[in-house]
Amino acid sequence: MNIRVKGCSKEYRGKEVLHIDELNFKEGYVYALMGLNGSGKTTLLQCVSGLEAFTRGTVLYDNCSYDEFVKRDISVMLQSPYLFNSSVIENIILGLKFRKFSKEAIDERLSYYVNYFNIDDLLYKNTRELSGGEQAKVSLLRIAILETQMTFLDEPTASMDIESTLKAEKLIKTMTEGKRSVILVTHDLLQAERVADFVIFLDKGRIIEQGEKNNVLNFPQNKLLSRILKKSDKNDS
Repeated sequence: MNIRVKGCSKEYRGKEVLHIDELNFKEGYVYALMGLNGSGKTTLLQCVSGLEAFTRGTVLYDNCSYDEFVKRDISVMLQSPYLFNSSVIENIILGLKFRKFSKEAIDERLSYYVNYFNIDDLLYKNTRELSGGEQAKVSLLRIAILETQMTFLDEPTASMDIESTLKAEKLIKTMTEGKRSVILVTHDLLQAERVADFVIFLDKGRIIEQGEKNNVLNFPQNKLLSRILKKSDKNDS
């Protein structure tokens, strides 16, 4: 799915919090939305994914407006995803059941995806018994198993340990197979380096730099972004 955002803005109580002149997401790539807290990353994700509406502007999905057919090709994992009060396995396959997949197809996908985290011992636990990191794994698997054309992820690994984060990133990369795409909100520069193809950096609701990962992260043209990245390098050393 290709998405084109043109002349879009978002207002809350009459105040503009996001302004996007033009932005394109092409099929087959991982896009990392980055920026400091309050820069508009989550707002952009929610508006482009259809969870919220832009106040004004145009968003086209393969040259079509948002409708039920487009919605079916989109999946979203929010920063604080909701898990139903049932078993892990029921949460993971719920979307496939809703879409009327056969039991054989559900079992096949389930056996494939749970291997990314080796959570066989958790499958029949109630989600209320899980840790934050375990809940994040379940939420990510519930999204991945749908294999939608466009997947939106808002800080999916924020509560995971390093080992689980690396496994999650491997899973995220597979979500671009078959010309599918991922739009990922992350604050982690190293994560962007590992999984993203393109980086979009926001500040105060506007895009200050975008492009191929290596160009944006290693040779930023924006002065503010250059300062931010240099500061991060010092903090990492």
